[in-house]
Amino acid sequence: MVWARLSSGLTMASAPKMLRVGFVQCRGTPYEVGRAQAAAFAATLRGKAFLRRKNVRLPWWFNVRTEERAFRTYAPALWEEIGGIAEGLDIPMERAVACFGNDGLRMPTGGCSAVMSGGVYGRNYDFWPRGYEARFALIQVHGSYASIGASHQLTGRLDGMNEHGLSIGLHLVKARPRSPGLTSTLLIRRVLDSCATTAEAIAFLRRTPHAMSYNYSLLDAGRVAAVVEAGAGAVAVRLGDWLACTNHFQSTQLRALNRRAAHSIDRLPPLEGWAARALSAEQTFSALNLSASPAFHNYGNCQTLHTIVAEPGKQRLLIGIGGDAAALEEDMLDVDFGRWVSGEDLAIGQLKGQLNLGQPLVRRTRRRVS
Repeated sequence: MVWARLSSGLTMASAPKMLRVGFVQCRGTPYEVGRAQAAAFAATLRGKAFLRRKNVRLPWWFNVRTEERAFRTYAPALWEEIGGIAEGLDIPMERAVACFGNDGLRMPTGGCSAVMSGGVYGRNYDFWPRGYEARFALIQVHGSYASIGASHQLTGRLDGMNEHGLSIGLHLVKARPRSPGLTSTLLIRRVLDSCATTAEAIAFLRRTPHAMSYNYSLLDAGRVAAVVEAGAGAVAVRLGDWLACTNHFQSTQLRALNRRAAHSIDRLPPLEGWAARALSAEQTFSALNLSASPAFHNYGNCQTLHTIVAEPGKQRLLIGIGGDAAALEEDMLDVDFGRWVSGEDLAIGQLKGQLNLGQPLVRRTRRRVS
């Protein structure tokens, strides 16, 4: 007699994967900081691959003079920093501008979540691991505010906090069509460099042209929270005692620009619930970073790559890589940024964490024949 038996079980889609994120600490003039960042980049695998590529053909549309005019107008110190990067990597200025300047930045397209409440700013950054720079930069540039933030192509920032405690993060709404203006990561960098309060950041984001549609979540040391919804030619601001932010516009003025983003809408209610409860910094970190959290991403290739929680009034920043960082302890870093600004470097070169912790279970079926 021949019979078949079906047995089914549940298995993880993939095993946990280690992610290591480096920390670069730079102080000096814009040029000196550019040189220091270039040296750190050149020592990485990505940097070595970049330097192996010779005789690189620049995009047909690239015009270094147009780029220079934009930087001279909106970010003159960053133009000097790119000059330091060019000399530090021993590449032509044109290539440095094309790769690390405004129009050359490949923009993050993942989904991100933030809560601002009770003097606490919490934020998950979600993106493809392959496109992640995996580096936090602490910089103290002459003429700018010192800041700590997740680096994007050396000059840009994905999120961060500056010496005044102002904390900010970006949330993609729509990448195309692209308009003349600054990219989101350069806007984050400029806010950290030049704004001390939420009000100053709002004013800056209102007067600066935006290349794409993004939300910007903000909280300052005075506990003023805001979400700036910005697209080409239009900016709307949401203020409140507590706020939450994902990847869609909520204002009637900009709602028509939203793409189809059900995952963004579904993530918002739990974030709003946490914000309304005014969780502590540690509670906010756990709520965002646990792999079982509704704000934790692990679908397709997009994953939660890091979590930051800031207490602007204390100049404190918690950083976790991957998921369940608080439970693993060594995967979470508690930064007293005021001490760093005073001259005390962090005694850390990298922070590690695990990906794939929250991968959905998939059903496995086996057939036995006897």
